[in-house]
Amino acid sequence: MKRKCLIFLGLSLCLFAQDKTEVPPETVVAVVNGRKVTADEIQKMVAALPAPVQKAFINDPEQFMKEHAWYELQAATAVEDRLHEQSPWKETLAFQRMMTLVQAEWNDAHSKILVTPQQQKEFYDKNQNKYLEVQTKVIYIPFTSSTNEEEAKTTAQKVVQQARGGVDFVKLVKEYSKDSASASQNGDLGLPVRASTKQIPEPMRNAVLALKAGQVSDPLRHQNGYYVFRAESAGVQPFEKVKDEIYVELKDIGFNEWKEKTKAASKVQFTNEAFFQSVKQKAQQQQQQQQAQPKQ
Repeated sequence: MKRKCLIFLGLSLCLFAQDKTEVPPETVVAVVNGRKVTADEIQKMVAALPAPVQKAFINDPEQFMKEHAWYELQAATAVEDRLHEQSPWKETLAFQRMMTLVQAEWNDAHSKILVTPQQQKEFYDKNQNKYLEVQTKVIYIPFTSSTNEEEAKTTAQKVVQQARGGVDFVKLVKEYSKDSASASQNGDLGLPVRASTKQIPEPMRNAVLALKAGQVSDPLRHQNGYYVFRAESAGVQPFEKVKDEIYVELKDIGFNEWKEKTKAASKVQFTNEAFFQSVKQKAQQQQQQQQAQPKQ
């Protein structure tokens, strides 16, 4: 989540950096409700907005500014009416302000975490298993019921026996595999298998990572089918290839440690447990009522 926020902010700022506009930043490009606004002010404002709102600006910047001017007037009127001092708006504004400041503090803390090349190399040396990578071919044999599951398992065992006996794996792919994507690529899985490859279930991933080049896995069951993998290559990725990945991981580790440290400094003392229990009970009652209602 944190890293996504940082990446999004970076993309937002690059949005304008890549625009080779001829308008100097200090140029007044609009007058909003009598206030002069420069190109730089608009660029900074839009860079801080959520992606859908940024898109609205890009698609029609003039219309965006017209609506912005209207919203600005509406907000000023709300202040005149002292709505910001009334519930629930007072609490909503306080919460939004708090979360904005929290995100600012997180961004600042993350940017200050230093990762040295030595730390990257030491982490790589101590965690070689994280960078083991296996390139595979795969055969998928599906089943739709308990009856033909036995047939699928028997077929998968037959495939394993033939593959280990020296039968060309691509030939077996074309004969047995029902996965059209990999079958069209002679069985290539389409992505390397590593400890971080979340697209593959952990038990299956571990079985593949245990293979050496040329070895064939036992039939691996998953939901509606059996998989048979053959390792085409296996080895630890060189440091130079994964050092940027390690840099990001160490930054995140440092940031999470910082978060836990600051979280430990926050304290809450509950002086009336009955209040909180009543909140839970009401929530449970509402949930039960919703479940009891007939579906439309």
